[in-house]
Amino acid sequence: MQNESTITGKVSCPLCNDFVDRLLYRFHLDSEQVVIDKIKEDHPVWTQNDGACSRCLDYYQVEIIQQQRILPDIGPYFSVKSLDDFVILPTGLRVDAHPRFTAKGITICFIDSGFYAHADLITKQDRIIKFVDITRDNVSHLPGSDEPDTSSWHGTMTTVVCAGDGYLSNGLYKGIASDAKLILLKVQDADGRITTSNIVKALRWIKEHHHLYNIRVVNMSVSDDLVSSYKESEVDKLAEVLIAEGVTIVAAVGNDENGKIHPPANSLNVIAVGGIDDNNTLDGGLISRYHSSFGVTIDALQKPELVSHAIWIAAPILPGTKQQREATVLYDLLATEKNQLRDKIRDKIIETELEKTLINETNTDVLINALTQRIQLCKYISPHYMHVDGTSFAAPIVSAVIAQLLEINPALTTAMIREILFSTAKRIQNIPAIQQGFGVMQPRKAILKILKREHYIKNNKSPFVNKEKNTVEFYINNDCAEQISLAGSFNNWAQDVLLMEPSRNGLWSIELPLLNKGKYTYKFFVDSKEWVADVDNPYREPDGFNGFNSVLIIQN
Repeated sequence: MQNESTITGKVSCPLCNDFVDRLLYRFHLDSEQVVIDKIKEDHPVWTQNDGACSRCLDYYQVEIIQQQRILPDIGPYFSVKSLDDFVILPTGLRVDAHPRFTAKGITICFIDSGFYAHADLITKQDRIIKFVDITRDNVSHLPGSDEPDTSSWHGTMTTVVCAGDGYLSNGLYKGIASDAKLILLKVQDADGRITTSNIVKALRWIKEHHHLYNIRVVNMSVSDDLVSSYKESEVDKLAEVLIAEGVTIVAAVGNDENGKIHPPANSLNVIAVGGIDDNNTLDGGLISRYHSSFGVTIDALQKPELVSHAIWIAAPILPGTKQQREATVLYDLLATEKNQLRDKIRDKIIETELEKTLINETNTDVLINALTQRIQLCKYISPHYMHVDGTSFAAPIVSAVIAQLLEINPALTTAMIREILFSTAKRIQNIPAIQQGFGVMQPRKAILKILKREHYIKNNKSPFVNKEKNTVEFYINNDCAEQISLAGSFNNWAQDVLLMEPSRNGLWSIELPLLNKGKYTYKFFVDSKEWVADVDNPYREPDGFNGFNSVLIIQN
C-alpha cells in the first residue's frame, strides 16, 4: 500500500522505501510473471496492488537476465544489483541490441577530436588497425598511458561506447560492436579547434583508403562550424561521394534544440542521429526527448532521421587524468570499513575535490554521504567509467548496429541500410515527429528483417522519375502486407485506388504517368489501415498527425 510523504508530496516504494514520483501497478502477466514471482520471494507480503518503483523493477529484471546469462557475472565491484542513482545499466541491454552479433569482420572509422589506446580496445585484442593525426601531417602515433591529453577524451568515449569489449568492467559495459576493427582519425588541432579543413582532410583520407582497409561505416560525432547547403559544403560533398562508394556515414545532429543542423548531418544521405532519454530504465514507457538539434535544413531536408539513447551512457574516464585518479580514490574510500574511514579520508582527501573540512568529521554516515554525493556529482559509476550524455554517443550506438547488419550481410548497400533502419524504427507518441524523424532505432527488428530473407535489391530508389518512359515509379518493401496502395495530393488522397503490385521478396511497386511540374505529397496505405511514409525519399514534411508526408517535386 503506498504511503504519501507529507514533506515531498512523493510516494514511498514498498520494496526499497525510497520516495519517488510514482509507482507502477500495471504488469504484463505473460512477460513479467517471472519478475512478479521474484519480488514475492524477497517480499512475501507484497502484492501487485502495492506497486513498485521503476528502479526496483529494473533491479529484478536485470537479476533475472543475469541468471539467464545474457549479462555477464560482473562481481561485487560492478554490481548492477544496486538501487543507487549512479549505477548505469548497460547500453546494449537498454537499446535491446542482439548479443549474438558483434560486428566481427567490419571496420568502423571514427572522425573525432582525438583518441587514446584504451584497454577496452586493445588489451584482449588490439582492434585499432590505424590511427592518423590529420592535424600533424598524418602522424600515426596513438597516445598511450604515458601522455594523457584531454583532447583524446571525446573520441575515446565514442569509440568505447560503440566498440569497447568491456575489459575494465569485466564485460558489463561492452559496446554493441565489440569485435569491430577501428580506424581513428584525429581532427582537433593543438589550439583545440576542429576546423573545416581538417574534417575535409579526414574525409579525403577515407576516400583514398577505404578500399584498402575495407571501411564500411564512418562515425562523425563532430561537425563543421559552417551552415550551408549540402550541395556547396565540401564536407557534405565528400560525404556523399563516400556514400555512393558504399561507405555508410552516421553523424550526430548536436545538442542545441534551437540550433541549426551542421554538415555532415545536414547532407542528403548521411544518417543524422538525434537523442532520447530512457531515464536509465528498461521500461519503454518512460522514454522522453533529449534536447538534441532538429529542424529543416537549407535544402528542405528534415533532420534527424533517427534517434537513439543520448543520456545515461556508460563511457570511459580517460586514464591518467585527475578525474580517473579521483574516481579510483572515491571508490576505494567507499569500500573502506567504517571504523577506518575517517583516517583514510584524512590521508586521501588531497587526491579528491571533497571539502577539506571532512577531515574533522566524526560522523561516519556524513562521510559516506559526502563520498556518494561527490560520485554522483561527477557522474562516476566505477573507478574506470562515468555516465555521459549527448548525441555524440547516440551516433556511435547507431554505427554499432549498422556494423551488426553488415556482419550478417556484407552485401548490404548504403541505401539498403537506410531502408532497414528507417522502416523498423519506432515512433514515440509524446515526441513531435520533426524531433525524432522515423523514430527510435530498433536493433533486433532491423536484424530480423535481414535474417528472415535475402534482402531485396531495387534497381532505383523511390520515387524514381523515369525520363525514358515518362513515368514516376514508387517502391515499398513489406513482406507481410496483403494490399498496399499509393495516395497523395495528385489523386486527392483517394484510398485503395492506386493499388501497387507485389513481387518477390516483399517488394511492391507502382508506375504512374509523369506528373505535371509542381510539388506533391504522398504516402503508402497498407492493408487499408496504416499510413506509411516513403523511407527511400529524404524529402518529407509533417503531416499534422505527428508523422510525415513524403514530398515529390517534379521539375521541368
